[in-house]
Amino acid sequence: MRSPVSALLYGSTLLLLSARILPVLALPDALQFFPADPEANKFLAAAFAFGIAAIAAGFAVGKAGSAGLAGTAERPEIRTTAIIITALGEALAIYGIVIAILILG
Repeated sequence: MRSPVSALLYGSTLLLLSARILPVLALPDALQFFPADPEANKFLAAAFAFGIAAIAAGFAVGKAGSAGLAGTAERPEIRTTAIIITALGEALAIYGIVIAILILG
């Protein structure tokens, strides 16, 4: 069974792709939601890059942070390791924003 979050991600991806492809096929140029402009495609790609990386970082920090706190409650000497692992999850968002800046640059 899929989690509600994965169903939401699949649904939103399908919605965005259909909103990007269907107007090009059916509507005249004046009514298109996304014009066939490379600048618009660049901004859309940068938004996807950062958005997906931020969602992934949120999941990683949530899982690693809760596990780190639970582990620290039982064995206080692993606190530093738990913080490092949580910081590695947060680095995903930084990678996403770097990719977005490279796409826009």
